[in-house]
Parts: sequence; structure tokens; C-alpha cells
Amino acid sequence: MNLSSVDQEFAQRAVSTDPSEEDVIPVTGGSQPVAALKPSQSSMNIEQALGQALAMIMGNMPTGGDLGAFISSDNHIMDGHHRWVATSMVDPSAQIGGYAVDFPADKLIPVLNALTVGKFGVTTGKPGTGGFDQFQEGPIRAQLEAYLENGAYKMAPEEGQATIEKFTDKTGEEAVEAAVAKFTDNLKAVSFDLPSGAPARPDMPVIDEPDVPTALAALQGGE
Repeated sequence: MNLSSVDQEFAQRAVSTDPSEEDVIPVTGGSQPVAALKPSQSSMNIEQALGQALAMIMGNMPTGGDLGAFISSDNHIMDGHHRWVATSMVDPSAQIGGYAVDFPADKLIPVLNALTVGKFGVTTGKPGTGGFDQFQEGPIRAQLEAYLENGAYKMAPEEGQATIEKFTDKTGEEAVEAAVAKFTDNLKAVSFDLPSGAPARPDMPVIDEPDVPTALAALQGGE
């Protein structure tokens, strides 16, 4: 399942053989509530996730929406983790879209790793950051207070304060405490269960937006 364990020569052969109907992996579009989805990696960053959550509350980015990511048949997302967890913090009933692949995560990860190496020539995964322990009351409060003091991406401190006041219908310090409580409570609606044997982020597939259509065609074409 590890990207670093994929033999490049084998992967290149595997993705260049004659397509077979027997090897077709059905993929469909669609969406479902963010609370129904689960991660496939533990590496997420509270700074980025909370910044996206504030942008969603402000209306600068959609709450939920299309991740453009592969989703396994057992509801694990293969990418888009920050947007997933940010949406969970704001509204766990919001809809998340993606490409539903008729393969469970423990089989889909190796297939996508083979595509990563064999079709796209990528042999190094993305670096990992923090873990799930960031998404608890203490770290959330610390990051929110840092944003309210120093500003966030494209957001001045006063805009951050106005955003959480909009989110909580509270003002001043009460809004801070209410926002932390609301973020924390909303996260209780989602599962952080990983697929069995899931590798760390540096050993996960790397199929970014320009390569997604090619990967979709390979799965659906029996490659």
C-alpha cells in the first residue's frame, strides 16, 4: 500500500497493458453529507483547516462542495482532507462531492499508487503535517486566537472577529468561546477512522487536478 514500495518498472507495465473489461473499476459522481465520509490519512493541519473554515463562514469559499477527489466504496476520501475537515467544523450536514470508486480503500490506495508511479511518474509523496490531535478544543482555541491577533490568509484580525460573531451570534470574547465550542461540537459528528493498514501521507497516492481525468479514464477503461 505504500507509494515508496511500488516498483516503478512493474507499475509502468501494469498501467500500459491492453485494457480489459474484467478490470474496469466503475466510477460515478455524486455527493453525500460530510459526516458520512472518513479520511484516508491522519496528516492534516489545523492552521489551514481553520483558515478554510473561516473562509466558508465568510462566504469566500463554499461550505462543502466538490472535492474533485476519489472516494472509496467504504467512504474514505483519498484527497481534499483539509476541505473535508473544515466543512465538518462549520456544518457536518453540508454536502461533499467527488468521484465514487467501486473499490474499498484498502484496495483503492494500491491501485492509485500504481497509477501515481506508473502513469504519472511520481515516486515521492507529499509531506505530512500534524495529526488528528490538533482538532480538539485546546489547539483549535490557540489557532483561532492567533488568527484574531495576527490575521489569517486574506483576513484581517477584525474580519476574523466579525466572522466568528456571525457564526455564533455572540460578540467579543463570548464569540471566541462559542466558536471554539461550536467547532469542537461539530467535529463530534464525523469519524476519524482510517482504512486498515493506511500508510502515512508521504506514502499515499499523488493524483492532482491535471491528472484526475486521465486517472478516471484509466479506472473506467480497464487499464
